[in-house]
Amino acid sequence: MDQSKLKLQLINYLDQNWKSEYSIRTDRPEIDFITFSSMSELDKTELDIAVHVTYATGQMILEIHSPYWMVNKTGRMLQYKADGIHRKHPPNYKKPLLFSFQPKYFYQNNKIQLMVTDSELSDHFSLDTVGSHGSVKCKSHKKEYYVGVTIHNSSFNITRIVTLTTFFMITNRSKYTLEVTEEDQEKWIPVAFNQCIPFWPENGANKLLVRVENSEVPAKMVDFEKQENSLLLHLDNRLGGIIVDVTLAEHSTVIAFSDYHEGAAPFLLINHTKEEMIEYEQSSLHTLEDTLAPNKAVLYSWANPGGSRKMKWKCGKNSGEVTQKDDIMTSFHLSKKKKMYLLSFFEGLQRIILFTEDERVFKVTYESEKIELAEQEIMISLSNVGISLVNNSTKQEVAFIGITSSDVVWEVKPKKKSRWKPMSMKQTEKLEREFKEYNDLSPSENKIVELETNIPVCLTPTGNCMKILQPNEIPLRRNFLPALKIEYSTSEHQTSFRVQIYQIQIQNQIHGAIFPFVFYPIKPPKSIVLDSEPKPFTDVSIVMRSAGHSQISRIKYFKVLIQEMDLRLDLGFLYALADLFTQIVEVPKDQEVELFKKDVEALQEELMSMSATDTSQISLYEALHISPIKLHLSFSLSRSGEDDNKEDRQKELIPVQSLNLLLKSIGATLTDVEDVVFKLAFFELNYHFCTTQQLQWAVIRHYSKQAIKQMYVLILGLDVLGNPFGFIRSLSEGVEAFFYEPYQGAIQGPEEFVEGMALGLKALVGGAVGGLAGAASRITSAMAKGMAAITMDEDYQQKRREAMNKQPTGLREGLTRGGKGLVSGFVSGITGIVTKPIRGAQKEGAAGFFKGVGKGLVGAVARPTGGIIDMASSTFQGIKRATDYSDGVMSLRPPRFFGEDGVIRPYRLREGAGSQMLQVKKLKYLYM
Repeated sequence: MDQSKLKLQLINYLDQNWKSEYSIRTDRPEIDFITFSSMSELDKTELDIAVHVTYATGQMILEIHSPYWMVNKTGRMLQYKADGIHRKHPPNYKKPLLFSFQPKYFYQNNKIQLMVTDSELSDHFSLDTVGSHGSVKCKSHKKEYYVGVTIHNSSFNITRIVTLTTFFMITNRSKYTLEVTEEDQEKWIPVAFNQCIPFWPENGANKLLVRVENSEVPAKMVDFEKQENSLLLHLDNRLGGIIVDVTLAEHSTVIAFSDYHEGAAPFLLINHTKEEMIEYEQSSLHTLEDTLAPNKAVLYSWANPGGSRKMKWKCGKNSGEVTQKDDIMTSFHLSKKKKMYLLSFFEGLQRIILFTEDERVFKVTYESEKIELAEQEIMISLSNVGISLVNNSTKQEVAFIGITSSDVVWEVKPKKKSRWKPMSMKQTEKLEREFKEYNDLSPSENKIVELETNIPVCLTPTGNCMKILQPNEIPLRRNFLPALKIEYSTSEHQTSFRVQIYQIQIQNQIHGAIFPFVFYPIKPPKSIVLDSEPKPFTDVSIVMRSAGHSQISRIKYFKVLIQEMDLRLDLGFLYALADLFTQIVEVPKDQEVELFKKDVEALQEELMSMSATDTSQISLYEALHISPIKLHLSFSLSRSGEDDNKEDRQKELIPVQSLNLLLKSIGATLTDVEDVVFKLAFFELNYHFCTTQQLQWAVIRHYSKQAIKQMYVLILGLDVLGNPFGFIRSLSEGVEAFFYEPYQGAIQGPEEFVEGMALGLKALVGGAVGGLAGAASRITSAMAKGMAAITMDEDYQQKRREAMNKQPTGLREGLTRGGKGLVSGFVSGITGIVTKPIRGAQKEGAAGFFKGVGKGLVGAVARPTGGIIDMASSTFQGIKRATDYSDGVMSLRPPRFFGEDGVIRPYRLREGAGSQMLQVKKLKYLYM
């Protein structure tokens, strides 16, 4: 054992052989490196190759791999430079270039610079963000080289495949051989049928000229800086036209030419008249292009693709403009006795502009386009939906997802409306208050109440047949909006689909969670809510129509509305979800080989296939609207649900290599986030992040590094500094509400304006005071965590964490808890002088006795000090909660209780509540 060596050879890499040795020892780190040296007498180059070490039952598995495969598809000589590394990548080398940073820089400073042919070095960029796309710019004295970079994971996960392509690519899928050049350039570049070529622009005009080889048709200009979808370029009557698509992405711009297909022309003009001439032109040209004779039709394409995309038409003394987005059903008079109809509609993908004198044609077209009443309608409505995510192996409910209905709403049904409509929140609150008072008296007769001045409402004992009496009689009912509502309706030419989710909330059910509520909608300001009806959290509505005689999907209307929301994640919750959904499945060896072969085959993929556009079914969207989405994201690297057993925590220790791999997977390094990591290591005491020795070094480095390297939001947002950025944001939100709320209230009248002023003033004061108190509480909390770390007492630290995770509900509770923490800190500090040496002697003998003496003396000072700081922190937290004017989020239900057998049974609230009260390991299974 620990005496064996592997002699390794790398055969025919870069046209030469390489050799190395690897000592097999059981103390090897998870990620290790071996250095191969060239066996050539002329070239003494060295090559770093990584070894991934894992342990299975009775096995030590060594995976010898290159951390990165560099794939060059630019057609140019590339060079990569990093600390101590300089590699050349020939353009004709089809295999991947094996690349690694030097071992001492692998976990930090692992960014490279790129050089293309004769260019200067680019800026540094990372190779670790899997799934990312981007571009790199390399300057030279003649031009700027743009290189696209895509990063993917290999099938065996431990190698990143980094593909470098030219940023601009030209693809010819048309039946002609084309020639292209940049504007103001004389050299024409041929592009044959089914060929893709790299394109390196010489200037920054972003204009491309294209023509058909051996044709006298003038060249057409394309702006490749803008996205283009099926832009038809008119050639002549013999050649017809070609379509250009410009696809812009983060890592590439693909200019693709293809043959004409049906629907590619912006318009099909039809002159369905007996004797009228139609004149038409592109509005930006201001010159007559052509005329269309009676009973003739023509496919129109833009004369100047870079100009305005509007077509101007003229018929007699009448004129107008149309675009590809306009649906037109109108008429105009040519004379007193003569009437002309103009229609703009879709037939398949083709926009048709029809001029007709026949009223029957107009009516038939109009009937096929107008909104239709549903012939069949299906509606599904659920009042409440709950989804429980349970990990069977750990007997733990990880998350609870609740989709809930609204509170009570009052609805009216106007005579001309077929559906009930909710009233405003202000009206609902007043009616609900009146109804409860009326219902508490066990009434037997109807009662008339005033909703507003001169608007009487009749309430009934049963709640049926209620109505508004004046100024018009309108049916009224007491109801609620369902948690989930799905509507589906169809007619001859139309299909509609609508989904509404009223309220959704995701709870972290792990004991001691940093963020108990993971996801929930944020309630809008009260002044807005009062004067509007209740809105669902998510509302998706789709209307589809058959596009004439075509089978193409035509989306007439697509709208998505999502309310403001809050997302809060901590590392423990993410780990629990990963354990829940990730199943470790052993891949058969033969399948591993096949997947590896597919990785290698993908490297040989030509540019033509890489630039292929989407070949899925085409859909036509006439009206697409997605509302702005406002998301508040909070993320904590602290781990919730820490067990109070030291041995269990030690099993969850993650080595430094794994921490680096975790950071690398999101494109970060220890250098990038070292201030945050060291803050976490010292102040948060995350045992799964570092060992005791690493903790000590973290403290030393944390206080020795004073230079601010991060952006102001990150630095100002650190808990160590008290999160002054949060204070600034709270203050700004308060000032915004001060002016925003009165404006909303002033819409209705002076009373609402006064109420709005009160709300706004409370928001302003709450934002300033609460933000300051929140900043102060973070500073004191960070200091207290540091004092707790000094005590070196596992039990004390765990109990303190559990206590501090429970936020005080207000100022009184904050003061009470702070006082209790202060007293307990003094008592435990004094008693620790006696108890620590005794416990140490019981566990470790004489050595444990002297360790206990040290811990007792340190704790006698640190615990009371920490108690004083905790008291200040709790007080500040109480002040912050007292100034918070928003409604709190309520728990939907306690976590599920599991018996010793681990069987999942129907949920019982009593068991869940009792289990939550007794979340102490020694008492957990005593609950009956």
